[in-house]
Amino acid sequence: MNPLSLFREQVQALARAGVDSAEADTRAIFEATLSEPMYMWPREIEPDDVWEIEAMIARRASREPLQHVLGKMWFYGLELGAGPGVFCVRPETEVLAKWAIDAIGSQPAAVLDLCTGSGALALAVAANTRGADVVALEKSQEACAAARANAESLGLKVPVIQGDALIFNPQWEAKFDLVVSNPPYVPPRQLAPELDFDPPQALWGGGDDGLDFVRGLVPLIYRYLKPGGRFGMEHDDTQGEAIREIARDAGFANVSTISDLNERPRFVVAQKPLGECR
Repeated sequence: MNPLSLFREQVQALARAGVDSAEADTRAIFEATLSEPMYMWPREIEPDDVWEIEAMIARRASREPLQHVLGKMWFYGLELGAGPGVFCVRPETEVLAKWAIDAIGSQPAAVLDLCTGSGALALAVAANTRGADVVALEKSQEACAAARANAESLGLKVPVIQGDALIFNPQWEAKFDLVVSNPPYVPPRQLAPELDFDPPQALWGGGDDGLDFVRGLVPLIYRYLKPGGRFGMEHDDTQGEAIREIARDAGFANVSTISDLNERPRFVVAQKPLGECR
């Protein structure tokens, strides 16, 4: 079958299903199946490849995330495995990864990633810094397994510990120079169909404003940081003022908000004052 004719048909199928990125997703599925960029596609596609493409397009048309359909996703230049039970990391979170990498620079640093999911943040920091000693924590058994597999496939020595981020670990008191987190924070509202495939515990933050989980987490982050240590956390674009207040109440100073690439306020960053030990 002619690849361009099939390509146009499948783009239309995804567009009819309401997929905004129909052309880009179809191209990704074709390139994954044919193992070639578009300009190198063969004159004719083998029947087995046609079947595989149509099956993958049908999955995407059902609004299954493209990451699940492909079995992989990309974050800060890293290829990560993707699948059911593990949160699909979004490109916006790369802003938080860059902040952490820039904050560490070339200095040795102990780094903690809470609610690591696929390990995306922890692995991006480990892969792009020289002196960072990175540890990741995740409650979900499935996500832990995925994060460990991602670390192994990338050859990165990042321990992934299974545990509840809301339970204080006394061994971590005043241990870390930097803490990052992309915790559950979504407030009650209707979400895109693709998000139905993400684990609910990775999305919903609890409470009317989605910040119940964060209210429990930020004071623990304060205790984990060394004096002068810094933390960065992703949040919803409606939560900036509230989450800055949560950080100040926990004792943090230099509290500010970073915008994502669409100029939406999406990340809080702050510092534990020097001389503070609690």
